[in-house]
Amino acid sequence: MKTVALILLYLSLPLLLFWWGWFAWWVALPSTLALLYFFFAFWQTYAVSLRFSLPHKALIPLWSCLLLALVWTYLAGVGGFRPQHFDYYKHNLIFNNLIRHGPPVRYADGSYLCYSLAYYLPPAWVARWTGGLPYVHYVIFGWTWLGLGLVFTLLSRLNGWKMILLFLFFNSPEAILYIYDAAKAPDFLLFLKDLWSTDHTIELLQSPGGLLFHSHVESFIATPQHALSAWLATGILLTVWKNSAARPFVILPFALVALLLYWSPFVAVGLLPLALYVFWDQKTPLPFSIPHVLRTLVFVVLLTFPVLIFYAGHVPVTSANGGWWNFLKTPKDVVFLVIFVGLEIGIWGFFIGNAFKNRDLPKRDLGLLLCALLTLLAAALYRYGPLNDFARRASLPAMLVICWGISTLSFRKPMLMVTLMLCVLLPLKQQLRWFSARPYTPIVNKTIPSFTPYPIHYLGHFHRASFDAATQYLGRADAWYLRYFAPDGPPKPKEVTRAFYYWKSTFQLTDYEKHALQRYAVTRLYVKFFDVDWDMATRRAVPKAAIHFAETPTVEMIPTVFITNRTLEKLSWGGVDELAGKIVAKIDNLTPAPLLKKGEGESEVQIDCDWSLATRAKYFRLLNQLKKKLPDGTRLSATIRLHQIKFYRTTGVPPVERGMLMYYNMDDWKNPKTENSILDLTVAGRYADYVSDYPLPLDLVLPVFRWAVVYRNGRFLRFVNHLTHQQLSTHSLFQKSTLPNAYIVRQNGTFVGIPVRRGDLFRVEESTVENLKISTQTLAQEIQNTKATFALYHLDSLNLTYYAVPNARVFLPERKEVDDPIQQIFQTFR
Repeated sequence: MKTVALILLYLSLPLLLFWWGWFAWWVALPSTLALLYFFFAFWQTYAVSLRFSLPHKALIPLWSCLLLALVWTYLAGVGGFRPQHFDYYKHNLIFNNLIRHGPPVRYADGSYLCYSLAYYLPPAWVARWTGGLPYVHYVIFGWTWLGLGLVFTLLSRLNGWKMILLFLFFNSPEAILYIYDAAKAPDFLLFLKDLWSTDHTIELLQSPGGLLFHSHVESFIATPQHALSAWLATGILLTVWKNSAARPFVILPFALVALLLYWSPFVAVGLLPLALYVFWDQKTPLPFSIPHVLRTLVFVVLLTFPVLIFYAGHVPVTSANGGWWNFLKTPKDVVFLVIFVGLEIGIWGFFIGNAFKNRDLPKRDLGLLLCALLTLLAAALYRYGPLNDFARRASLPAMLVICWGISTLSFRKPMLMVTLMLCVLLPLKQQLRWFSARPYTPIVNKTIPSFTPYPIHYLGHFHRASFDAATQYLGRADAWYLRYFAPDGPPKPKEVTRAFYYWKSTFQLTDYEKHALQRYAVTRLYVKFFDVDWDMATRRAVPKAAIHFAETPTVEMIPTVFITNRTLEKLSWGGVDELAGKIVAKIDNLTPAPLLKKGEGESEVQIDCDWSLATRAKYFRLLNQLKKKLPDGTRLSATIRLHQIKFYRTTGVPPVERGMLMYYNMDDWKNPKTENSILDLTVAGRYADYVSDYPLPLDLVLPVFRWAVVYRNGRFLRFVNHLTHQQLSTHSLFQKSTLPNAYIVRQNGTFVGIPVRRGDLFRVEESTVENLKISTQTLAQEIQNTKATFALYHLDSLNLTYYAVPNARVFLPERKEVDDPIQQIFQTFR
């Protein structure tokens, strides 16, 4: 029972971290006492000694199990030392969020990370409190290896190496369907090549989510958090079942189900029928006494109450759920469901019944195995979630029980041997592919630090064509958990002022733009008044492209002046002071209302300049001089680029009251190989993690414009505003390039009034709603000041109408859904 005790400690450790990190002390304390009571009772029941002694003959099996677990853990990609399965986008994001944010993990929109976190908490806790983000991979590897080592050790004690070998390759005989496919394939060699190179799984029902029971190896590859907990808890039940002569510990089955709720609720549901059967089989009158029933009920409530409150705040799953018969559209679907039940469940029922008939299986074991078969049947008849995860996870305990039952039979019978050979095919292929260069068709190309600083919402970046994946891991901002049971109250949302930039030479709003200001409750406009550039003829800094006001703004207006870096390079130190006075005078002359007059209240001026190390001193002096010359009560702000955020100790911090973070134009637009110079989340991720450390209050502006960057002979030629992928992909002049987002001109001609030549390259760059929402979530989390302006660049009918068609929904804390994409973006910054 010492191995069982170690497994119980392994399953329980995350609960303590969860209770004391994610709940108020008055919730954590009773649950902790209940867990301590459970361990005390377990120790007393089985007389477990704390002295560790291991017979010499047991050393070889133990080290063999640990070595096998080490190899499996490494080859499966745990820790990122080898290629990882696609599901590790989720795992790595969760680890990242747990390490970066204190418990409970809350996001800028008020939601919280709501998922079964037990597997993730111990490695994240170690990394968080040791500052070891670069070493978290080793902690995850060690934690997973320990769990898998305990699994193999327990299996070896259930039925030796016969059980372990069957476990490694156990599956249902789905390969018989591949034999059918191979027989009708026109090219058998091509069929074999495809079978090897792709991640083939049998999903007979191809409706959304399909229907599938995973093999053991596939479960561990993709979802170790479900697999480990299922195998460990089921292994304990089988150990108790096998040692039926020992004194019964009646609360153990219920405790296992309660522990699994923190690891995987679906696995807990799948284990519940088996746990109840083991409990009933103990046939002791003690459990049915009223005091004992009440004591057991209180124990279960204390263990499960925190996690049930935690899950109760989950954002509702939007896909349809229910019995599979509601999703069977054609008679063919019904036939496939029958075939699935026959292959995955019926075949094992046949062998189990035949073994009992031949007296190769005890009647007591037959009852447990029939319970496992009925559990699989129930899982196969119900669908839950976008990818039907219920059947995949809830089947894990029952599949292990059946694996154990088959391992007790004789393998000498030909029909059983043929069936087991068919079962081996897919797991064997999956394990052999571990030794190939590409073990999985979809592979993760991001490690845990790569996701910094993105919230779990970034997961939608990898599920663009399917469903809103992030909602599976989010709890509502108005959940009871956050309001009453979390260690701290919900963080207060930021005081956000909504704004647009206006970057045209004439200020005259269209009706659509006026309506947009009202629709989105925008109360501020950053209006470009003029540029300052160096005039080579007069050798002076001169204003250019000054704005003309055809009408007066109806909302607060912030004059914005763009200064080229070459102006500062050419400007003398004496010219800096003179330029400051000219800028203030020019703004005052252009303003349609006395914006900068003394006594008119607080106002603001913003300077936009991408200064360099060589011009930093002159630029900062210019800002200081502007502050002296501006009327009292006028704030001075400056735009900040991402590289100036990351390297602020080198580039310096401008002497202004606030900085406006320009979260766009973040890559080299002159390079034809650039994917998207406007907004690239991969590039942004290299810088955004430094936002929280910037020593200035920050506002934020995101891009809602698009253009095409044109290249000729590999060199930048021009920008063409407002072009889209659809315009180029459907035009006869263009063909898709191998470069991302790019199109090549087929022949000389004219396009949108522009002469083009054969071979010219057009790269379309835009900001998708998805990327804008992820960026907004990220920066709302990173920007530390509670008062902030959130702006979009820039106010233009053509920009806004491009986003007019809704392509996603966002769940807001008030339980409302917003269809307007621009409104979604504004609402997400909280």
